Amino acid sequence: MTTALRNRKGFTLIEVLVAIAILTISMLAILEAVVITMEHNLNNVSRDESVRIAEAKMNELRNTTFASLVSGAGTVTRNFRNLTRTFTVQWTVNNLSANSIAIVVMVTWTHKGVQHTHSVTSMVSTDV
Repeated sequence: MTTALRNRKGFTLIEVLVAIAILTISMLAILEAVVITMEHNLNNVSRDESVRIAEAKMNELRNTTFASLVSGAGTVTRNFRNLTRTFTVQWTVNNLSANSIAIVVMVTWTHKGVQHTHSVTSMVSTDV
């Protein structure tokens, strides 16, 4: 003689499957948010590195003798976060007057097919 239990407590298979589906969808949404956050973080690190490169080049140009300042270009390769990124550095020297010039340093890099630019401008004058 077997007696059937009428008051069973616990979860049915359907309830467990629905709970797993809800948890899976939630975890996928959180994973997508993490990926987006990492992408933005990498963009910010690249931007910070471009600022450092532009400042270093501007300091180098400001320490160059006035008569020797000429426009030019070059590349800088930096490694960060297991990524190698190449930055293009271009500097332009524009005469403002006989004894003052404007220097513009532009640093460009490409991330996921989009070109980004950071520029720094400074004026340099000779001692008269």
